[in-house]
Amino acid sequence: MESNQPLKSEFKPSPSLLRAVPKNLPLAKLLPLAIIVVIVAAGIFSGLVFSSRNKNAKIATSSIDEKNLSPEQKQSFQTVTRDSAEGVVEKNDKFEQTAQGQWKLIREGGESQTAYLTSSFLDLDQYIGKKVKVYGETLGSDKVGWLMDVAKVEEL
Repeated sequence: MESNQPLKSEFKPSPSLLRAVPKNLPLAKLLPLAIIVVIVAAGIFSGLVFSSRNKNAKIATSSIDEKNLSPEQKQSFQTVTRDSAEGVVEKNDKFEQTAQGQWKLIREGGESQTAYLTSSFLDLDQYIGKKVKVYGETLGSDKVGWLMDVAKVEEL
């Protein structure tokens, strides 16, 4: 007797061979990861904000106010600023070639009187094109006639 029913297979796969299909990840598993990402992003953002604030504060306080110095500091400052020169500050276009002084002080008397300037204390870019008197210490140089490390600037 034949019936139209399908034959039942005797083979049943073992449960260990089947892999369960994962359901959607629950919110409880994603929440810690999302919190970590938000904390890291907030840390990076706050670090960038605070570092830019510190740079602005350093620029504002980079010049030295002699009125607030102690007598010992004034004596030390006078020792460092024993040399001075007057002229117009310009950017040193040949800095890459000479590697001596990022700025130059154009003085009367031609090219031989030009003082090349570097500064451990100040950013002289704010004085470009202005007539100034610079105080500092003369450094030795075999590439330029006069190299000065500027510690103080007075606008004339």
